[in-house]
Amino acid sequence: MRMLGDGSYAIDDAVEIPGEGDTPFVFCTGWLLEVVEIESGEYAFIRDGQRIEPAGRRFGAYYPAFTFVRTYVKEFKGRVCGVGSLDPLPDLPSGPVIFETSFREKFRHARDAVSVLASAKDVRSIEACSNPSLLSKRAKRLIDENYLAFPSIGRVADRLKVSHSHLSRQFKRDFEMTPSEYLHHLRVADATFRLSTGQPIIDISHEVGYNDLSRFYKQFRKNTNTSPAVCREMLDR
Repeated sequence: MRMLGDGSYAIDDAVEIPGEGDTPFVFCTGWLLEVVEIESGEYAFIRDGQRIEPAGRRFGAYYPAFTFVRTYVKEFKGRVCGVGSLDPLPDLPSGPVIFETSFREKFRHARDAVSVLASAKDVRSIEACSNPSLLSKRAKRLIDENYLAFPSIGRVADRLKVSHSHLSRQFKRDFEMTPSEYLHHLRVADATFRLSTGQPIIDISHEVGYNDLSRFYKQFRKNTNTSPAVCREMLDR
């Protein structure tokens, strides 16, 4: 990860993901635009249970803050470059999208994302669930707004005047994960960015809502298949 002069950041790295499967990819307070080059294997997105395939071996993807997608990979090997920021920009889509792009330059500032999307072709939504229930949308919004403050999903359920079990069933029906799982994904996504800033891991653990460091490590590994320390090394490359 490379910090840019306007406070945004750029990524440019070779990526290899063995095996086959799909997994949720959650974004926290910032947005990210990526350009992906597929060298071998497959890379796609799952929307409403249907696979959304890129049109070619090179494509772009944009992810706004507090959204998530489901990615599908099979023996993927390629390269990913991108730009992201915690600060919102006008003229960016409100939901996650995949698109064709001819952009091949290095990202130098956040405004590059606007230029790339302005020339994008075949723009398609990759929102994991295009039409969730009102209950799930309200619950997700409460979690997004309070993921550092609310101690439990039970409190979210109380705010919405439904039982914990009913909320969990409906949320999983809509998003293929429970509210608790979404909350942990959100906190780990926040922690991943904080790791790139050089903050001590124990401080990050507390700041994203984990009072127990061992629980933070367990949840981080569960969601990323790596440790915070190894993740930091990868981000610093």
